[in-house]
Amino acid sequence: MTPVTATRAALGFHAIKGWFNEIDRRCFSALLESQRDTPPGDLVELGAFRGKSAVVIGDFLRDGEQFVVVDLFGDQEHFSTSEEDRANRRENRRSYPGLTRTLFEENYLSCHDELPVVVQGFSSEVVDHVRPGAARFMHIDASHLYAAVKTDCESAKLLLRSGGVVSFDDYRNHKSPGVAAAVWESVFTDGLIPIATTRKKLYACYDDPAPHQATLRAMIAEDPQFFEVDEVDIRGRTMLRMSLNQKRSRPGEDDDD
Repeated sequence: MTPVTATRAALGFHAIKGWFNEIDRRCFSALLESQRDTPPGDLVELGAFRGKSAVVIGDFLRDGEQFVVVDLFGDQEHFSTSEEDRANRRENRRSYPGLTRTLFEENYLSCHDELPVVVQGFSSEVVDHVRPGAARFMHIDASHLYAAVKTDCESAKLLLRSGGVVSFDDYRNHKSPGVAAAVWESVFTDGLIPIATTRKKLYACYDDPAPHQATLRAMIAEDPQFFEVDEVDIRGRTMLRMSLNQKRSRPGEDDDD
């Protein structure tokens, strides 16, 4: 496995407020680096907050590809008067006070020279901006409500190409049971295959997880003292369960939300 260069984003993402930790930065970088010599494919992030994870994903954008970021960025005007939208509005007000598109763009440009394709809207709108089967990597960290996350799972299945990877945030957060319900429902009823988990994220695909697990095992082998790893069986398939070696981690490096 080729080591990932310490880029502006790899160094600068720590300065951006958010909940994207070192263990997931390493996982994102390893999985995206493993796609370096594959045909072009789009990168997608649903829910960007202030750009902490987006700047890392943007390091791996290649010629002929697009990086599409979808977020409401605090815009309440998108919501209707439906019960679902009222719940979504309450969640956004509670979870993302002070978030603006300008703040995201300033943070992104602190690490990159050009912005990604920024869509200010609901995560469901991603299907209007990415072709079916065109995405090679997706990060989903948008709504925490079951119905919205179920739609995000359906979008991932539609948009990911063969060999693509999706990462779901908050799959185990006690504050967001709707995420867990939608993601695991997708595992048991719609073909989503878990690859690995960290404390915050579940990595998955819709075809063969073995190459991605090989990538993560190679990443772990490069710094085995950093990780604690075991394997669990999910429906007859192996899933890697990764966490930080607490003896090696720094305070706050992998705190829960």
